[in-house]
Amino acid sequence: MLNYRWQKKEIPDPVLIARLQSELKVNRIVASLLVQRGISDFESARDFFRPSLAALHDPFLFRDMQKAVDRIQYALDHNEKILVYGDYDVDGTTSVAMMYDFLHRFTEKVEYYIPDRYLEGYGVSEKGIEHAAAGRFSLIIALDCGIRSNRLVDLAKSHGIDFIICDHHIPGKEVPKALAVLDAKVPGETYPFKELSGCGVGFKLIQAICLAKGLDEKSYAGYLDLVAVSTCSDIVSMTGENRILVYFGLKKLNEDPGAGLRVLKESCVAKEQIRTSDVVFYIGPRINAVGRLYDAKTAVKLLTAKSETEAVKYSAMLNETNAERKEIDEGITKEALEMIRNDPEFGLKKSTVLFSKNWHKGVIGIVASRMIEQHYRPTIILAYSDGKISGSARSIRGFDIHEALVRCEEHLLQFGGHRYAAGLSLVPEKLEDFKEAFERVARSELSDEQLVPEMVYDLEIKPEEITESLVRLLQQFEPFGPDNMSPVFYLKHLRDTGMARQMGEGYKHLSLNLSVPKFEYPLKGLGFNLGHKYDEVKGGGAFSALVSIEENEFRGQKTVQLNLKDMR
Repeated sequence: MLNYRWQKKEIPDPVLIARLQSELKVNRIVASLLVQRGISDFESARDFFRPSLAALHDPFLFRDMQKAVDRIQYALDHNEKILVYGDYDVDGTTSVAMMYDFLHRFTEKVEYYIPDRYLEGYGVSEKGIEHAAAGRFSLIIALDCGIRSNRLVDLAKSHGIDFIICDHHIPGKEVPKALAVLDAKVPGETYPFKELSGCGVGFKLIQAICLAKGLDEKSYAGYLDLVAVSTCSDIVSMTGENRILVYFGLKKLNEDPGAGLRVLKESCVAKEQIRTSDVVFYIGPRINAVGRLYDAKTAVKLLTAKSETEAVKYSAMLNETNAERKEIDEGITKEALEMIRNDPEFGLKKSTVLFSKNWHKGVIGIVASRMIEQHYRPTIILAYSDGKISGSARSIRGFDIHEALVRCEEHLLQFGGHRYAAGLSLVPEKLEDFKEAFERVARSELSDEQLVPEMVYDLEIKPEEITESLVRLLQQFEPFGPDNMSPVFYLKHLRDTGMARQMGEGYKHLSLNLSVPKFEYPLKGLGFNLGHKYDEVKGGGAFSALVSIEENEFRGQKTVQLNLKDMR
């Protein structure tokens, strides 16, 4: 098991904390958490706790937005054929479902296209352009892809097809010569928020079209459930505009979701109110699964379903495919771990690059993440498909894996992504050269200390400071995600009341009953992957832990529980 370094976040300015306590009439825990998140006055606290759709940025702040809106309106006015083009993951399929459904209100001449993961690979493909040309489409709207598709945008132009790119990935050295490029990461872009998901960028385009047409807020707010699923699943920053979109998107997902999401939610989440973690662990993987193993268009059919019968049919397909995906990725994970165990030089390396011709290309991103959980190093898992090697890369804190691939690009056919996750492809003859080059980059960038994972906590608190009131206040920090994670606290002097037990497959998890002063009943403590600590706590001895404080719901009953991240 990995050993973690416990690292406290920077101590906030006590003067700011005291002032915020006074202004907001909150305790020092809440005030400290706010200041750590850059919130230090009444107005910013109000905006944080009371998000408003009115606070969304003007979509026309994108420098090419007017061009995009004008071109779409021209296509609608002149009855042109429009192709909505998207990636095969959650972000891509939610984007396509949203844009297709919206444009279908105004024209019958709109279709969608999602590339085959195995035959075409990630992003805009030559086959996709040929499909558009053969079908006499004159406009392609690319969502969650396209920012590195320079050659293919030029190919489309040679067929008389205009391109609008809605992306959020990092561009290459040159931006494609599309009619309009909406990507806040493009150098010189004027849009103030840089961390939208691909679906979030598509949503801004829809918002702009609605504003240009004089349509009300309801015309675009109806897609917020899809935007929330995309934003949570794509693990983008949960700050600024994303926080607003997810806050209202979860509200819609809980109260009035589209038919497809409603049926899918009811099939896999046994809760009255779902949160970001439920989207990440239950809804997102099911939408992803069909694109990983088969045809991502099944997910779009679910997300655009109008009837209960249709939604039930496609939801069942997603659930079945997800079960199959789990079985496949567990098998590959075992094989990958065995490869590491049999590599005598593994302990000397600062990166993990593994390849097998037999691995399923659709699940290697999941396997890469699992390898990091076991062996904390930048990791690339590679599979063979259609004459070339394709891979998924995942990173660790302090290592920009996209930049590392830039430094190895002479060995690659193509790559794209961001700081912590990327995709790549190469010819088989270049594999060993690439592995050596990637290891050289890792060695030049990573110290030995960086290969010991950190577990960062917000504050040290005392068990007696945990109250029902604190739990209610912490819930108002939601939605949680990167840059606004669920607060983690350092607690000393915890003891089990004698009910400690190991649980789960292989007894790898730990269940405790913890005595906490302000509660009449012992608080449930759950330590995922902490089953090996059982012998240390079963006798009732005191221990320290890093915990998040949560509300658990079971059969309609809500209780406070502690989620133990690590123990000593």
